[in-house]
Amino acid sequence: MNKKESNKNTIGTPKAKMPLTEQQGKNRFLSYKFKILDDENIYSISFDGKLTEEEIKEMLSAIRNCLYENTADAIQKHLKQNNLIYSAFVSTKKPLKHTMVMEFADLLLDSETCSSLDRHIGDTDIFYAIADHQKWISEDCCHGCCYAVKRIHSKINGLYRYHIIGQTFNYDEATGDEAGYFAIRRNRDSGFLDNIALSSDEPVLPVFGCIDLITLLLSIDNIQTAQQVIEIAVK
Repeated sequence: MNKKESNKNTIGTPKAKMPLTEQQGKNRFLSYKFKILDDENIYSISFDGKLTEEEIKEMLSAIRNCLYENTADAIQKHLKQNNLIYSAFVSTKKPLKHTMVMEFADLLLDSETCSSLDRHIGDTDIFYAIADHQKWISEDCCHGCCYAVKRIHSKINGLYRYHIIGQTFNYDEATGDEAGYFAIRRNRDSGFLDNIALSSDEPVLPVFGCIDLITLLLSIDNIQTAQQVIEIAVK
């Protein structure tokens, strides 16, 4: 599991896609992207398709017990076995850079608007991400983060809708001191992000241990409190 170190972020104007007509929304393929980050690697899976939200949840449930490196195979297997329409399936694995992961975690937890997040994620219609990352940056000091993110494109106003739960942390092994920054966030129609719950003292989630981030992602729409996050995600 993981912990906090906080940074600054930029604020801009919310990005909007052109709203779709109802018929266009029914006929077109949507783009899907799943990103998984651990201590060493970033695993990305993308494809085009026409999955319903319920089908996405079933797919996430199917990969809940997978090792991160096996997620792409498990997702493609699920798509094929359930005869789900998809194309352009691509999976990649690349080394993770600690500073970039921490900067994005701070962006998720601190940005006032969605625009900087939109620029980072790109134009994907449906985006899910989880991270469970930590790094010893010195003999006694460990920094890390964990988060679950769901972003979907809204046909109503052309904006993306964000659901974010995350934590960054610092841990000093010499003193045993822990510092964490935790937030549950949603965005308004204006593109501004609101904190539903916030803690900037000790970490809400354990800095070392097992966090069930897929189950957290499955429940992310309805989570309102830190206690709910603990009950759902901490094993």
